[in-house]
Amino acid sequence: MKFEDWMVSQGLSASSIKKYAGAIDGRLTDWATGHASTRKPLRTIHDSQEFAALSELIEGSDIFAERNARGNHMYGAALKHYARYLTALARNDDKAAAGPFGPELEAMEAAEALMAPFEPKNQEDGRERVLRALVRRQGQPQFRAGLIGAYDARCAITRCPLLVILEAAHITPYLGAGTNLVSNELLLRADIHTLWDRALIAINPTTMLLAVSSEVKDATYQSLFGTPVYQPVTASFRPSMAALQQQWSIFYSSSTA
Repeated sequence: MKFEDWMVSQGLSASSIKKYAGAIDGRLTDWATGHASTRKPLRTIHDSQEFAALSELIEGSDIFAERNARGNHMYGAALKHYARYLTALARNDDKAAAGPFGPELEAMEAAEALMAPFEPKNQEDGRERVLRALVRRQGQPQFRAGLIGAYDARCAITRCPLLVILEAAHITPYLGAGTNLVSNELLLRADIHTLWDRALIAINPTTMLLAVSSEVKDATYQSLFGTPVYQPVTASFRPSMAALQQQWSIFYSSSTA
C-alpha cells in the first residue's frame, strides 16, 4: 500500500494527503540529504528504525525548526504520519498504527495542547519519553557495552570518562541493523555526537586527526582541532577507513560550499 492510500484509510482529507506526501517527497527529503547525511529519498525508506533515526536528525536541524513553526507544524506531522505508515506496513496491518486522524481531530488536539493548563504531574510522562529517546541515542545496551569496552570507557575524541553522557555514534548514518558494527561506530560525548551528526566535525582518514568546521565558533570546540582520535587496541574494532572517508567527504564538501 502506498503512503497516500494509507492516509486515505486513516481518514485524512485530500488536501492533507497532498501536503504530507509533498513534504516527504520535497522539503523533508531535501533536508534529509542536506542535514542527515543520506542520499536516499525518504520515500524509498521502508525500515521504521532507519526512518526514526533520520527523522531525529531532520528535526534537529535549524531549517526544520524554522519552517515547521512557520508552516503550523505541517512538516512534523508529515514525519509522524510516515512513521505510522511504516509501522503499519511492518505489522502487515494498514490500520494498526493509529485510528482515524482527520484534519478536524488534528486541529482539536493541537488547540487542546496549547490551551491545557500546566500540570507538573504530566512531566512524569515527559521524563519517560526523554529517557526512552536517550536510551535510543546511547545505543542498545548490549551493543553499547561492547563499544564502551572497545574505547576504554572514554570518548574517542575528548577522552571524557563520564559514561552517562557517552553515546554510540554511527560514523556513517544508520541504515538498518547491518550498520550496527563497532567499526562503524565511535563512542562520543553527547555534544560531540551532535556535531558529528551535523558534519561539523570529522576525522581525517589519512592522519586520524580531528577537523572542526569554521562554522563552529566556540573556542572550546575549535581547540579540539588536530586532536588525535583514540583507536581501539583490537584491530577489527577500529573505525572503518571507508566509513571515515565518506564522513570526511561530507564534511569537506560542506566546509567548502
